[in-house]
Amino acid sequence: MSKQEYLLSYEVDKNEWDDFVKRSPQGSVFSETWYLDAMNVKYKILAVYKNERIIAGIVLTKNEINTWSNPMLVKYLGVLLGNEQKNVSQKVLSQQFKILELLIGELKKYKSFDYYFHPNFTNWTPFYWNGFAQHTRYTYRIDLNKEFIEIEKKIHHNIKRNIKNAQKLKVVIKRDIGIDNLLKMVNETFEKQGGNSPYNDKLQIAIKKFFKDGNFVSFGAYDTRGKIISACGLVYDEKSSYLILNGSTMHDQIRGANALMIFEAIKYFKEKGLETFDFEGSMLPGVEQFYRRFGGDLVPYYRIWQDNFFNYFKAKAKKIYKKYKYGR
Repeated sequence: MSKQEYLLSYEVDKNEWDDFVKRSPQGSVFSETWYLDAMNVKYKILAVYKNERIIAGIVLTKNEINTWSNPMLVKYLGVLLGNEQKNVSQKVLSQQFKILELLIGELKKYKSFDYYFHPNFTNWTPFYWNGFAQHTRYTYRIDLNKEFIEIEKKIHHNIKRNIKNAQKLKVVIKRDIGIDNLLKMVNETFEKQGGNSPYNDKLQIAIKKFFKDGNFVSFGAYDTRGKIISACGLVYDEKSSYLILNGSTMHDQIRGANALMIFEAIKYFKEKGLETFDFEGSMLPGVEQFYRRFGGDLVPYYRIWQDNFFNYFKAKAKKIYKKYKYGR
């Protein structure tokens, strides 16, 4: 193979792939094989090699309805590219276009292709040229490289007031609270909204594996009687933490308990030396406002899909199903 040739392959060593994920600006825990294995989802890796080294790739995994899309609790997938400088040269950009065109030529075979990409994937032009569609969504991300006093300054005064209220009422925040407590709070949140919890036995087994593997942290807020009233769960990699689970009890709520708990989670990952606290996005108005008030940066990320009738019908059916099943 000459220096200018690219090789597309599904024969990918897991360790080699995980090393590449850690190097890639679009890499996250959601593309690491240990996480995908813990989720027990069907997946395969399509990688681009140059000089026998991975320089780009994508995890192709199926969701709960057996289409090529993000499963639950697998937030960011999509194309991963090699390490980049902030000021990308024309030469590097040209190489990216060639790599993306090569990948897309294979991805066209997957008619139900429909993925949420990592926020650091910004060039979807080749997908547009090849008949794919794009929808922009948003998450909030806190830059943990800043001094904590600077992070605190950006928190909205209502959140600060609520945190003080929870502290005044002696709410205690505990870490590593146990899977049963966490899921109880999350499930009650769905019930409170008039829906059913989507976290079936399969997902609960995966979450238990997260606890065991040590790349998952849970927090709980407790009242003076020692009763849990709010809980959250975060998965993380070397760069970022991701808030994937959050819920509160339907009864005995204390204003600010959830805010205090998330505030403590932010401090925990700041002290752990991570670069980013990612709220993992929400387009629900009430949830979006709550996350926004922690002062994170509004960051776009793409949903990119094959623009065909199958995906159009699937999206409509999924929206109706989620509204009926989970109340959202």
